[in-house]
Amino acid sequence: MATPRALSRQLLDAPMLNYLRCKFPDLADDERELRIEETLRFLFIAHECTGPIPVSREIDDVWHALILQTQEYFQLSERLPTGRYLHHSSNHYLRWFDPAVGEADDTALGVKMLALYVANFGPFEAPRARHWLLARHLIETRGWSLEEMNDWLRADTPAPARREEIPTCEP
Repeated sequence: MATPRALSRQLLDAPMLNYLRCKFPDLADDERELRIEETLRFLFIAHECTGPIPVSREIDDVWHALILQTQEYFQLSERLPTGRYLHHSSNHYLRWFDPAVGEADDTALGVKMLALYVANFGPFEAPRARHWLLARHLIETRGWSLEEMNDWLRADTPAPARREEIPTCEP
């Protein structure tokens, strides 16, 4: 399991970290570091992602910034678990070949990615969960607590009920 900043220290050198600081100058240092780390966490498990990316636009923006530095991005890809270059194609481009790209709700893939996240990096923390689309959905829309979501992802426990579906007992 990696500590919160372990991937950025392992995978990015000082020039790349400086480049990202310059690319996102309006972000507070803590938020920029969090976004970089979540991008690297996504890239670490992305070889299992066969559908739409499961992360926020902010994380996608950091990924795009990394891709612009082609040589360094290639080297980063080699240091990831598969050791292979991680290609990126936008949904707009892929829709030329398949108009349904990005339209399907692949909850199973989203759950798989969240479970891989927890297995590799430990339980989600609130500031990090907001950058993972399904995690944010489960917390904001389904009413799960962060603890309930993490417990569900760590074990074979039933998913918590939607908050408004929990019956109340009247005296």
